[in-house]
Amino acid sequence: MKINIAKNDIFSNYKVKLKDFRFAKQFEKLLNDYDICFKKTEYFENFFMYNLKNINSKFISILNDKAANYIMYIEPMSVYSLPIRIDEESGEVPVIYPEKNKNYVTLGILDNGLAHINYLHPWIKKVHTRFLRENTSCTHGTFVAGIALYGDKLENREIVKNEGFYLLDSTVLDSTSIEEDELLKNILLAVQENYRTVKIWNLSLSVKLEIDENMFSDFGIVLDYIQKKYSVLICKSGGNGGDFMKKRPKRKLYHGSDSLLSLVVASINNDNYSSQFSRLGLGPQGTIKPDVVSYGGELSLNEKDGSMNMNGSKSFSIKGNIASSSGTSFANARIASLATILYQNTCTDFKNFSDFDATFIKALIIHSAKNTDKNLSIEEAGFGLPENSQEILSYLKNDKIKIIRGTMTKNYSINLGGEFFEYKKNANIKCTLAYETELDYFQKEKYILSDIKIKEFSEKGENLVRKFSSNIDRGKNIELFSTNEIEKKFTIIIEKL
Repeated sequence: MKINIAKNDIFSNYKVKLKDFRFAKQFEKLLNDYDICFKKTEYFENFFMYNLKNINSKFISILNDKAANYIMYIEPMSVYSLPIRIDEESGEVPVIYPEKNKNYVTLGILDNGLAHINYLHPWIKKVHTRFLRENTSCTHGTFVAGIALYGDKLENREIVKNEGFYLLDSTVLDSTSIEEDELLKNILLAVQENYRTVKIWNLSLSVKLEIDENMFSDFGIVLDYIQKKYSVLICKSGGNGGDFMKKRPKRKLYHGSDSLLSLVVASINNDNYSSQFSRLGLGPQGTIKPDVVSYGGELSLNEKDGSMNMNGSKSFSIKGNIASSSGTSFANARIASLATILYQNTCTDFKNFSDFDATFIKALIIHSAKNTDKNLSIEEAGFGLPENSQEILSYLKNDKIKIIRGTMTKNYSINLGGEFFEYKKNANIKCTLAYETELDYFQKEKYILSDIKIKEFSEKGENLVRKFSSNIDRGKNIELFSTNEIEKKFTIIIEKL
């Protein structure tokens, strides 16, 4: 049993995870015997966590004596709060409005609410909340939504090549703070109640626990379950750290950023270096996280007085004025915007959104991504900085690019044809594969139950995205293979360089 005691051993709420759901009744009897108040939250069948109220090491010692054989871990319940610095800026940009008779898709903003300022009000399609309006601050959510819709105009450069789309204001926390179990439940319910009309979600929230080298976090697992169950794509910020203020090295991504089905986003500054606050991968078991980076501003230490300097990204305050702030939240908003625009321009079913394919959107974004001119590490940047939406959409009409979407079990063979090689002996290619498979949410053995590998090109490790460049002979097929019969949905992009 892994135990982590709260600082100074104060009475606190503790999170407890069992090794097997079949011990639940036994555990709950033990809690009742000692009059311990607790809350059990189930996210899907037999996947739950306990929140033990107001205990300290004295009762934890009892648990260690009586239940160590079936408790996986006990640790202080993580609390999420929104400390955000927003600086007012001068200037303004034109308000954009929906065009009549034009179809739009909707981006869900899982946050602390959206202020109905002039810039956002025309696009807010719906509000989904379990909080009273007077108890929500809307600071962070408004800033995120402003970047998603107006980011390029505010920065006066084409990062995403923005266009309008609808917004779902999905308020999952109020203006104070929230514990992990409740935050996760609110996220699950928001998607569960809106997934038929909202397929892409911006989640720029984290709980402040670092990911593990080997085990996937409950937060990451629940996000993967949500995406698999409801056929949606979540764009997730990697999390911010303040170690630069103490001249210490960066630390690992936060819980939730190990979600394999999510697009996880880190931040770079305007000079294309990794932002000092942006946390590092890799994910558990060597998985590639973050997936990509975008521009989220910069924070730095003022050597003279020890204060924090900010060179932020621009968006809007809740008063409707231009403002600036920094964080992986805002890099994530650009990628969520990019994903939404790509779907909006490839969607053919604006009524039921039955054609949504998260692997297709992920593959397009990751295929376009390149390292910055500062040659960032994979831990800092994942696959790199994506191209803008217009450039990515051009892939669909490019004779040098093949995009193949399908399902496979053990084997799938791709013949590129002589025309692709221009009938030359060989060609240099760039290839990106994104796929979905069954996952072992209880992590009894491997989390990824059926991996896809690419024979002779990409066979090392396990990850739901593979990307490589190579030389291939004309007449040679690209062979995808797996170790078992589990059906896997995939998108593969092959580009002749």
